[in-house]
Amino acid sequence: MKGYLKLVGTLVVFSFLGGCSHAINITPPVTSMNSVDVGEKVDKNVAYYISNEDKNKKVTTPGGGGDKVSYKPYADTEVALNVMLSKVFKKVYSLKDINDKAYIADNGISYIFKTDMKTDSSSSSPFTWPPTSFTYELTCTAVDVSGANVWSKTVKSVGNAEFDEFKHDFSLSARRATEDAYKKMLMEIATSPEFKQ
Repeated sequence: MKGYLKLVGTLVVFSFLGGCSHAINITPPVTSMNSVDVGEKVDKNVAYYISNEDKNKKVTTPGGGGDKVSYKPYADTEVALNVMLSKVFKKVYSLKDINDKAYIADNGISYIFKTDMKTDSSSSSPFTWPPTSFTYELTCTAVDVSGANVWSKTVKSVGNAEFDEFKHDFSLSARRATEDAYKKMLMEIATSPEFKQ
């Protein structure tokens, strides 16, 4: 009986929070990438570039109970991008200016990675706002120092979580989606012959 009353109380709290946008964080558990075997690192330095506009971009998608969730997809997943590239390449740099030729040359950078993301979410619950399903599509593109495209891949993942799981982590479905996407992209990069030439 106590468990039932606690559940009802929690649902009531969630329902009172209806009709607004709730902040979540879609950063995946990056330590999970340690379990992915990608072999020896490629003996090259690379960089990634995320514009300030993308870093500050906030996205809003549906939650449950008529609510919405908001998050910053590029800012939230930057650490995952860095860790992913660090698993494959000797050294990884974050570029503040993609046109800084001197910095690129001084650090022996061979490739620059850029990302594009598409997200969506939904919930099967009419009472609770955290999304029970989150879709994350990640496109990763690499250019060489001349700016020519040398590689591009897109992966898509869906993360799911039910009430009993996400009641302690409202971002759980999103984190599951981004975790799976970065693991997939890690294997795509690690097995691509373009970077081993």
